[in-house]
Amino acid sequence: MIGAVVKPAMYYGARRIRLVELLATAGGPSEAAGSRLIVARTGSTSACKVENDETIIGGEMALFNFNIRDIQEAKQNLWMQPGDIVSVLDSDIIYVYGNVGRIGPVKMKEPITLTQAIVTAEGLKPTAKKQVRILRLKKGSNDREELTFNLKDIEKRTVQDPILEPNDIVAVSEDSTKAVLQTITTIFKQGLPSVFYRIGL
Repeated sequence: MIGAVVKPAMYYGARRIRLVELLATAGGPSEAAGSRLIVARTGSTSACKVENDETIIGGEMALFNFNIRDIQEAKQNLWMQPGDIVSVLDSDIIYVYGNVGRIGPVKMKEPITLTQAIVTAEGLKPTAKKQVRILRLKKGSNDREELTFNLKDIEKRTVQDPILEPNDIVAVSEDSTKAVLQTITTIFKQGLPSVFYRIGL
């Protein structure tokens, strides 16, 4: 058991156990844990049938991605096998920048929407405009695309409140994408923890 658990270690079992019991044995998720858990099945058995109708052939590995809450509530509960590697992932991060009460990273322990992120950042400043951008990494690239939303439309429910993705930047300002990225990069390079706050959800 590795990652964001209270007692990461290698665990040996004299009997067959399920994932929820292993998670409990490791002390459960730590404060740094996010919402996801991954089981890497290394294929130490020659050939066996597993849940979700997946078959492991000797020498191959399968990955199982779970929501931690589903495991804790026994909605999903995989039987453990010898050689399984269980990793509890850290919280993902999104960033809120611009005309909000508190700029900085926001931990994602659960899926979070655009308006929830703004509320977590203590809301909009009086001078803020309702037009907000999400700067999102393009798949397979270091470039970001701009997604623009009007908060009035979200409030009226004419537009769905978008779910944010890990590493999204919520830009509540008129600054260019380049300026936003340069500002965030400069802050982290200078090591100014007082400028960015960690906000738990």
